[in-house]
Amino acid sequence: MMGFKDALNLLNDPQQNWVQLLRSQLLIEYPTVIKALRLIDQDNLQKKRRKGFNLVKRENKRLGFVYYVRYSHGGKMLPTKWNTGTNIMADAERFALDNKARLVEQYLSSRDSKMYDFLENFYCLNSNYLVSDEKRSRSLVECSRKEYHSVIVNRFIPFLKDRKIKVFPDITSHVLDEFQDHLLTKAIKPQTANNIIKPISRIFKYLQRKGMIQDNPCDKVHYIPVSRGDMAVRGCYEVDKLKKVFNRKWKDERSYLLCLIIYATGMRNCEIQQFSMGDIKIIGGCRFIDIRKSKTLSGIRLVPLHDFVFKKLRVYAGQKWPSEPVFGKTKIKYFTRANKELAKCLKVSEDELLRENITYYSGRHFWKTLMSAGGLGEDIEEIFMGHKVSGNVAKLYNHRDKQGKKNLVKKAKQVFSILDRYIFVRR
Repeated sequence: MMGFKDALNLLNDPQQNWVQLLRSQLLIEYPTVIKALRLIDQDNLQKKRRKGFNLVKRENKRLGFVYYVRYSHGGKMLPTKWNTGTNIMADAERFALDNKARLVEQYLSSRDSKMYDFLENFYCLNSNYLVSDEKRSRSLVECSRKEYHSVIVNRFIPFLKDRKIKVFPDITSHVLDEFQDHLLTKAIKPQTANNIIKPISRIFKYLQRKGMIQDNPCDKVHYIPVSRGDMAVRGCYEVDKLKKVFNRKWKDERSYLLCLIIYATGMRNCEIQQFSMGDIKIIGGCRFIDIRKSKTLSGIRLVPLHDFVFKKLRVYAGQKWPSEPVFGKTKIKYFTRANKELAKCLKVSEDELLRENITYYSGRHFWKTLMSAGGLGEDIEEIFMGHKVSGNVAKLYNHRDKQGKKNLVKKAKQVFSILDRYIFVRR
């Protein structure tokens, strides 16, 4: 009888019908193997039925192993796996089919809420996300944090919900472009619309850095061109308008002091909210407010504090701790109220305030105008207002060395002289 080896040798003989001989020999000597191969072949030739899920084996102490199901949705496999509770494939498939709609819906709903929760919490007070982000980005002062939080909660999230956008990958540059258009339809100025993108961009930079998204859609967003007509011109009072207004008795002491501090120092609103009596230092016989946290790096500076203003603040602060903010938690409404109280003292109507766009922040613009009118020089913006500081100016007024300290005190005394001449009217 011919063996398998003999059958293979026939392959070298072209005169023999070797294919038929080989098939016969395999059937005789390996009938079980041939049957198994036929079963595999039949199974592979059958058209596969799409089930929308995969079953994966996982070790189990009680059963040895169990099947976990992983579903596909929208052409992609979901990252989560669900325990079917069985090691029998037929039962696992039945579980997967019966529960697909429910489990996938639960997963998507959970993921949707996670995106909105993340957005809502990113700029919250003491947010872990923000604490982590500030180690790699610039720190936000309190007023900026509140402003950014308001933008996300009151503008961005409602926009996303209205368009049923529930996951970060769906927030594309086209979506952000639509968001800009949406802002413009709300009569928001282009410059403001551009600023609204900033807190959104910071969040997406964080997501990209942490590997939660691949691309930052904000990188492809084009800022809206701002024309002169789109820029709101902030008004302020004429230089001689405030003469002796702070020598009077006001009904609202907080409004009085809030106006006094901005018109006499030119500090930013957020800086006024934060400073404490402990931040006041004396250099060369002049008092300065040491601003250690500001909107920008250039904002970290020393601001001259007139003796008249210091005495008023000391009385108002009373028994507060030196590190406690003088005005406590100053809300925006207090600034608005202070601006209106000043307008009343100057006999300026609310209609005129609106028409001229005079706000509380106008006090900072007034201070700059006043100092320029008093002949203090253009470098006042760099020295005392917290604008971008050039290297030469920073060196010239560096209070850590003797000459810089001397220059700083000289400028401060000029500030006090101008305030005495135009506001407090002292000889």
